Amino acid sequence: MKNNIYIFSNSILSRKNNTFKIEKMSDAEAIHEIDIYEDDREYVILPSPKYESNGEAKYLPAETIEAFYTFGEVRFNAQFFKCLSYYSIPLHMFNYYGNYIGSFIPVDNEGDGSIQLLQSQFYFDQQKRLYIARTILEAAVKNISDNLNSYSYEGIELDEQINKINVLLDQIRLSISVDELRGFEGNVRNIYYQCWPEIFKQKFDFDKRIKNPPYGIINSLISFGNSLMYAVCLSEIYRTRLNPYIGFIHEPGNKKHSLAYDISEIFKPVIVDRVIFRVINLKIISANDFTSKNGIYLLKDKARQKFVEEFEKRLSTVITHRRLNRRISYRSLIRMECFNLINFMIGKIKSYEPYKGI
Repeated sequence: MKNNIYIFSNSILSRKNNTFKIEKMSDAEAIHEIDIYEDDREYVILPSPKYESNGEAKYLPAETIEAFYTFGEVRFNAQFFKCLSYYSIPLHMFNYYGNYIGSFIPVDNEGDGSIQLLQSQFYFDQQKRLYIARTILEAAVKNISDNLNSYSYEGIELDEQINKINVLLDQIRLSISVDELRGFEGNVRNIYYQCWPEIFKQKFDFDKRIKNPPYGIINSLISFGNSLMYAVCLSEIYRTRLNPYIGFIHEPGNKKHSLAYDISEIFKPVIVDRVIFRVINLKIISANDFTSKNGIYLLKDKARQKFVEEFEKRLSTVITHRRLNRRISYRSLIRMECFNLINFMIGKIKSYEPYKGI
């Protein structure tokens, strides 16, 4: 099984034969200045010579890598990107604050334009688009409800909120427009997030979702986890013939990978939210793991690594898929979700049934 590679240290990434070389850079120098030079021998942009390696280097065989996720200051050369392209390895970049800032997606030499044309046709057909958007949100809300039910079984009083969400789920099933769907989905999440303080075993000030910028500890964790989820979904979409820019719930445009946002709606409750509950309730992450300024909380580097470790464990968790009656990891489920969508659009299956958990 291929692995996701997460890089948190300031590093230089290069290619050595059929392997990737990762060298740590010294943190002594400022890391946010523009300091590059052109090497006349290779005609590529390289890190400035003042960034000297501290001697720590790792070598990773290209065949073993699913995708790169970089945090902090990372420098590349052209040979590195050529190797990414040759082995079809996506690279996702996050800034100092843990926010997703962009991806390098290799050219798909095996792409099928007919699938993208069909995807566009489904988007422009209001009924077909509505059907896909509705089934995705049905699955997302069902997974949200299952999360609350699992804690209700443990004795937390959530019955009133669960009933409200189930009423909204019925309304989603009867929705007649994508805008109406998005409105109901927003109402569901408002109720859902109001339940979180009852689930947490540590006390945090959290009563609603605030995104830009994330306000408070829990909003910071949600934003970071969701950014990871979007990048993972983008990687899996890349492995299929779908176009990540054409979604069904989220509107295309503004350079957003709308389909990645759509697919992530299904899996955020069962992956991101479950990781947040775990790191809070097991005190893997606490208030001491954040720096704050004016109510804006940022994960410290060590805590970010802890979160990613738990996130990766969750992705690798193998479950029994009830409908398929076989064992499969969450990571494989995301890719299978993309292929299910393709199979529905080409008519191989009669109905599209996104993943619903327990």
